[in-house]
Amino acid sequence: MQACPGAGKTETIIGRVSSLLTVLPPRRGVAVLSFTNAALEEFTRRCREVSLDRVLGHPNFVGTFDAFIRHFLVLPGGITGCTARPNIIESWKTVNIDVRLRGNRAFRGQGVSLDRFDPATGGVDVARIGIQALRNHVQQHQLEYERVARATRARLRMHGTLSAADARIEACQKIRDAELQAALGAALGARFREVLVDEGQDCNSHDLEILRWLRAHGVLITLVADPDQAIYEFRRSAPAELAAFRQSYPAENRLRLTGNFRSTPAICALAATLRSEGTADRSVGATAGSAQPILVYPYSGAVTPDIGVRSGQCISQLLESTATSIVLAHNRNSALRAVGRDSPEGGTSRIETLARTVAVFHSESVNLRARESALRDIELLLLELMGRLAEHETSAQALERHGMNRRVMRRQALEVLTGIRKHCPDDDAARLEWVDAARHAVDNLKLSLPAGQSTARFFRTPPGAAWARSLRVRHQTNLACGTVHEAKGKQFDAVVVVIPPDRAPTNHTAELFTAWETRTELEAKRVVYVAVTRARRLVVLAVPLAYAPRCQAILASARVGFELCPPVG
Repeated sequence: MQACPGAGKTETIIGRVSSLLTVLPPRRGVAVLSFTNAALEEFTRRCREVSLDRVLGHPNFVGTFDAFIRHFLVLPGGITGCTARPNIIESWKTVNIDVRLRGNRAFRGQGVSLDRFDPATGGVDVARIGIQALRNHVQQHQLEYERVARATRARLRMHGTLSAADARIEACQKIRDAELQAALGAALGARFREVLVDEGQDCNSHDLEILRWLRAHGVLITLVADPDQAIYEFRRSAPAELAAFRQSYPAENRLRLTGNFRSTPAICALAATLRSEGTADRSVGATAGSAQPILVYPYSGAVTPDIGVRSGQCISQLLESTATSIVLAHNRNSALRAVGRDSPEGGTSRIETLARTVAVFHSESVNLRARESALRDIELLLLELMGRLAEHETSAQALERHGMNRRVMRRQALEVLTGIRKHCPDDDAARLEWVDAARHAVDNLKLSLPAGQSTARFFRTPPGAAWARSLRVRHQTNLACGTVHEAKGKQFDAVVVVIPPDRAPTNHTAELFTAWETRTELEAKRVVYVAVTRARRLVVLAVPLAYAPRCQAILASARVGFELCPPVG
């Protein structure tokens, strides 16, 4: 099923599930899978609203594709050749697993996340290394980096730890095994009548292999997708394979949803300019009668808080409130700067890690997954403080090894995060006071520490003021902010989309506008598409001044209603 944004995908899936549950025999269920927690949270909420709670329990399954692979394909038989209990994490980044060279080839500074190395081939994706100097170093010593990465991954695997990407490969190896796949296929075919996959455009080759295998074992597969929302190239989504998968269904089973119940006609028309096909969806919801145009805010120089201030003022005038509005950008730093906040990135000391984690946890834009990750980061700090964390060990592994209560540790991590102030004024006295308060919050837990250890010694005050950047709020815009990836699956009354200026040596914005004008495929264009289609009533495009004429020309040629605002900055 191909569905446009706001087409009522969740309602359609709920309707399908409801009809299935009325005819399923006892102990047979359905599975509803997605790639974002936001989509699953919305599905769960709406199921409860219509008294369809039973789909959330056994024998049914509602969860991410990652969770389905973990529960049904990896955990039952364990990891091939490994006796340790499987521990599958979202990504290596969540537990800070880096690849570094040692000796005279060492790079001073950050390592390369193990996520940058393909789990199947071991090759490194050099283009995704953000720091130029590190990228150059990896290119110079690529074979050595890849050798260390393979050894690191093998060592972690023997301890039972896999990333979600590694788990997919493990699952595919199982379903390719003639003996194993027969038993697995029979078990899953007996339990699930149908598997419904939302956000199907995010499927990669391994996901589609698993879906084809399930179909071969008698499980019906319903997949809902919008190819123009494929913004997870780092997961190696496979548009061509998805198209082939779609063609494997009879024509009468390849359905389309084109009525947009979310957005105004102007937003639908704007979204059409960002699609491979230029046809606009029909605005059929409560905002169908709105004549509100798209607002184009040109700005000069870098992204500044003026964007958030001016956009907030405009949204307040047009919609009366900014409470259901958000500033979105591809890059988190751009979104933060647009609302007057400093980036939580950088810093390796424990106080810097603590400050950054507090900022992320209290951010109004992050999703539950980010808050869960923040809690795990605090757990790791507390376990390290207690001398109970081994190298490359996750908090779950450390707790199990020491026989510690996971719920107690989670509660303690939550007490620390909620007991520390989420903001810190930009002066030396305030920073010292923040560090003292953070140590006091940890001391209140009354943890058992090794001889000679103390919170003051463990959480040393870093030199300078850079560590507290993530805790500063320089301007009050009353607008939430976040990345487009975080907002996927959500909706807002107004969305401010920040398109950043080009930054040497790259020309990403130039490439974006070229793809936009020529309707050629580019992930950055699809990211903007996802951003604007989150809006119900108003879209504000914050565009670098140099690109404002090209933006106007695109909108004018497509007859999109827009209004050019005075330049910002």
